[in-house]
Amino acid sequence: MSRRLPITYIIRITLFTLVLGIQGPLLTWGDDAQDLYNRALADVQRQDFSQAAKVLQQALTVFPRFAAGHHLLGVVLFNGLHQSDKAIQHLEQAVTLHPNFARAYLDLGLVHQHAGNMPKAKLALQKAVEVYPRYAEAQLNLAFVLDQMGSPQQAIEAYNAALKLDPKQPTALYNLATLYDHQGNTAQAKHYLEKLTQIDPNHANAWLTLAQLAEKQNLTSQAIQAYQHALRSNNDLLEAHYALGFLFQAQDQSPQAVEHFTQVIRLDAKHAEAHLNLGVLFANLDKLEQAEKEYQSAIAINPKLVEAYYNLGVFYEFYRKDTGRALTQYRKYVELGGKDERVRNLLKKTSQ
Repeated sequence: MSRRLPITYIIRITLFTLVLGIQGPLLTWGDDAQDLYNRALADVQRQDFSQAAKVLQQALTVFPRFAAGHHLLGVVLFNGLHQSDKAIQHLEQAVTLHPNFARAYLDLGLVHQHAGNMPKAKLALQKAVEVYPRYAEAQLNLAFVLDQMGSPQQAIEAYNAALKLDPKQPTALYNLATLYDHQGNTAQAKHYLEKLTQIDPNHANAWLTLAQLAEKQNLTSQAIQAYQHALRSNNDLLEAHYALGFLFQAQDQSPQAVEHFTQVIRLDAKHAEAHLNLGVLFANLDKLEQAEKEYQSAIAINPKLVEAYYNLGVFYEFYRKDTGRALTQYRKYVELGGKDERVRNLLKKTSQ
């Protein structure tokens, strides 16, 4: 089963104009700070994050209680300069100065989430949702944090809350499906995955997980179709190619199985099991040179792959009629713990 899809940690930078709530002589200071803030936004749009940070520091020197300035500086420090600790300080200052600043709470939660501090991320995201109950992005991230904290039922409730706000949210649909599957609720898992593939027919992970569910239920045709859908969306899904190789091999559709195991090796040349299975398929197709090469490749990649020695032994014994080379492979197979009784008896007879 595929893992839950992560939430992005890239914080969107949007223009945020905050009423400063100042009067009298301080108004000029506020205007100056706002002008510097706008300059910093222009720097950000040019991706000149260092300059944006300097300008925002100037704005905060002019007006230290500028919540929007602290927020944007936190975003710049995190996104542009990768200084999470400093980013947290300014985001915390933003919500201290403006306790109803939902976007700042969300971004604070994202930075804590990125840093792996899930308890603090949870608190910040809960506050964002409390301040703005219809904040779908905050609700989604809160669900993911609860999921990561090992609270599946709370995560399910939070993902469902996110879907009430945004019924077509793909990450919520997918992660709910995997949570239900891990709980053994296959029907609910399939429900959300099928809904997701209706919304997004090219969602490769949804098709891949549907295929895995079908395979677990021994619904081979459905599994094959779903894996093929996944590959139409992303032909570089090694897991789907490998599974299809086995499924076609089991159905005696050797050419299709060869095609998919070959794709596995294209994606991972050191995939020993794919080489081994290609060896079996080529032997059955009477392509002996290719079969021998694939068996040897599997052993070269993984010298402890027990099944490779067994299959190479069978290959030499029955396809090449070379008993000596077969026995060499069988001995290695037994040394590594192979249990096949026929092989063990053969080795006993030849050693007498």
